[in-house]
Amino acid sequence: MNVINDDIDFSEYMQETENHKIRSACDFLPETIAAFYPPPDTSKPPKPLWEKAKGKIAFRPGEVSLWAGINGHGKSMMLSQVALDLLIQNQKILILSFEMKPARQMQRMSRQAYARDVPPVEFLRQFHQWTDGKLWMYDHTGAVHWQQVLAVCRYASEKFGITHFIIDSMMKCVKGDDDYNAQKDFVNELCGFAQARLAHVHLVHHVRKGESEDKTPGKFDIKGAGAITDQVDNVFTVWRNKRAEREQSGDPTAILKCDKQRNGEWEGMLGFWFHPDSMQYLEKISGIPIRYNLTD
Repeated sequence: MNVINDDIDFSEYMQETENHKIRSACDFLPETIAAFYPPPDTSKPPKPLWEKAKGKIAFRPGEVSLWAGINGHGKSMMLSQVALDLLIQNQKILILSFEMKPARQMQRMSRQAYARDVPPVEFLRQFHQWTDGKLWMYDHTGAVHWQQVLAVCRYASEKFGITHFIIDSMMKCVKGDDDYNAQKDFVNELCGFAQARLAHVHLVHHVRKGESEDKTPGKFDIKGAGAITDQVDNVFTVWRNKRAEREQSGDPTAILKCDKQRNGEWEGMLGFWFHPDSMQYLEKISGIPIRYNLTD
């Protein structure tokens, strides 16, 4: 069963066990050497599978990525495709979507995996069987306290070995856009959780309303406390180019912008074309949606 519901007693997971250590810097020599000269069998962190993102974006263990954007501009949709890429790379994922029911989430992912708008029943069976043991859903829609979210994540990490947590969205976990202390505490705890469990947390958040949707937002447009972007490791902004859609200019209809990557070397923008039937983001305007290989 791939659903985590509210019937579980999460009280024992409300606090992370603290483990403070003071060690000599010399103790870290093997890890320092490995950072410069990784062993041949070292596994690389998972990444999005777009060719144009190769060598630019990675989702490293122990980090938190913020996925921001204007409401309705596709940040959750793009993250759903990224989740499929992570599953292909044998990552274990827990989706905590407080704005979309699990069945609706699976309907979207099924279309993206099948690369068409109406997957046949046999494919749906195959797809759901393929996700078993790799994909979990937290079956809760609506507001939830952020401490409960942390407890669920700790529980899932311990019980199922989850490596990636998708929390959609922050506004459902912290009441009020102006509760800066709660926002800061939540993100701080998420960072501590990711580091302690060597997991990667993907946190969806909104940006402030600007003068127009035709301007690409950045990290300084993100709602709430400045500590949010200060504390997370990576900041990604998803922007829908409605002008390109209206004018059919051939320009990318979606932009993925990286404003921060603490342990990476790339920042910049990548252009994509949204394909409505498959709900996939394509790398070329003439691109063909790719059916995901479910045989692995």
